[in-house]
Amino acid sequence: MKINLTQVFRLSAQQVSSTLENETVILDYERGIYYTLDEVGTFIWKMLQQKPMTIAELKSGVLAEYDTDEAICENDIYELLKALLHEKLLEKV
Repeated sequence: MKINLTQVFRLSAQQVSSTLENETVILDYERGIYYTLDEVGTFIWKMLQQKPMTIAELKSGVLAEYDTDEAICENDIYELLKALLHEKLLEKV
């Protein structure tokens, strides 16, 4: 699946989520499946709850919040978005 830095993503309408401390639980209510996100995944999820964003915008937010390598950050965001797209919890705009 090709994803570029300027592609815009938004949360899918087929999910509901709840955040407790540094973890987010997501329910795909059409399939009845739960997913969980760790602290950084939760940070990204919260950013996407505010508005649709690109990988570049998400990367900028994560790098401002966490001390991490830029290349690793970008790859991890790409992998998370790819998984969320696959599970239909995220959509390309």
